[in-house]
Amino acid sequence: MAIDVKVDEAVFAAVFHHNQPDKVAKRIMKLLEELSDGRSNNDDIGSFIETILDAIETDNYEEL
Repeated sequence: MAIDVKVDEAVFAAVFHHNQPDKVAKRIMKLLEELSDGRSNNDDIGSFIETILDAIETDNYEEL
């Protein structure tokens, strides 16, 4: 099932707003696509979450 373009835009906007690289948004969208298709098991979901967390940058963190 395709994810609505507004969800895609919102994810990318939130990632940009928090000064994170595009790969964070891409990985979040990949997880959402997998979940919407019902193809993922708990191990797959855990792996997706780990890759998302690995992509998050904390060196450039600043309070909003």
